[in-house]
Amino acid sequence: MIHISIVKSAIFGISLVIATAGMAQKKDKGKSDKSKFLEGKKYDVQFTEKKATGIGKPLPSLIVIKAGNIQCDLMEEKLTAPSMAYKVTVDTTYMADEDSVHKVTFISDFTEEKISYKWEATITDYEIEGVFLQLRSGVEKKRFEFQGQEKAGKSKK
Repeated sequence: MIHISIVKSAIFGISLVIATAGMAQKKDKGKSDKSKFLEGKKYDVQFTEKKATGIGKPLPSLIVIKAGNIQCDLMEEKLTAPSMAYKVTVDTTYMADEDSVHKVTFISDFTEEKISYKWEATITDYEIEGVFLQLRSGVEKKRFEFQGQEKAGKSKK
């Protein structure tokens, strides 16, 4: 009788551990992976369209990272790309020439019907660079590379 109780307790304990571990790993799909380093940042950037015929004229714009989303007026106007939740893939600090460097890499994907939008960017301290893609049925239609710097905040007098 004691052996049956021990076996039942062991099975219950193992089941509880497995269920708890499974629930702890679940994440809401589409929910942002906010970064304290990125939140509230604005970047003045230059977008350059990469075409088969060459490189397009640089276009200035502003990238805003707020409330777990990345948004850019230029991409919204040109390609109707909405504000999208981002996911941080790398967040590290390292030493370079006796200076501390903070590097964050993130991605963002959004699909509506057969059109997909994708951000891939790396921020190193105050500089940002990356690519914005528009895909139709998985085939790249538009490619914009960008780079820039964090927008300076208003000085307080």
